Amino acid sequence: MAQETEFPSTAAPVKERDESLDLQAFLEEIGNSREVSVNRVSGRDAAHAVLCTLARRLSDGEDVKLMRALGGDIGDLIGECTILRGPSHARRMHRDEFISDVADHLRIPVDQAFRVMTVVFTAIRDRIPEDEVAAVASQLPADLADSFRRPV
Repeated sequence: MAQETEFPSTAAPVKERDESLDLQAFLEEIGNSREVSVNRVSGRDAAHAVLCTLARRLSDGEDVKLMRALGGDIGDLIGECTILRGPSHARRMHRDEFISDVADHLRIPVDQAFRVMTVVFTAIRDRIPEDEVAAVASQLPADLADSFRRPV
C-alpha cells in the first residue's frame, strides 16, 4: 500500500483582522522594535497605550487633527480610546504621570514604558507633517515634547 506524503502548508496565514498595509507596517515597526518585543507587548497594544495616553493630554480638536494626520486605520487607533467619548478630555499631566500611565496600561516597569513610548512617538512623528509634530509637541510638557519632536 502506498503511503501519502504530507507536505507542509505553503499558504500564507490568514490575518485575524483586515488591516490596511499602512496600519500593518505601523504596528510591525513598533512590534518588531527591541524595546517593545523585550517586554512581550504587541505593536497594537503599545500603540494603543501611548496613543490613548497622548489623546488624554491633547486638547479637543488637536486629537482630531492628529487622527487625521495619521490617516486611515492608524488614525482610527486614537478613535478606539474610550477616553475620547464625551466632552473635553484634555488633562494636564507631567512626564512621569504620562509614562506611568503607559506602564500601567501595558503592565510593564516604568523605565521600560519610557522606551516603548519613544518607539511609538517615533513611528507617529515619522508619519505626520512637521507642523503637526510641532502642534502636538506644543501641548506636551517640555521634557515630553523633546521626546516627541523630530531629532535635529
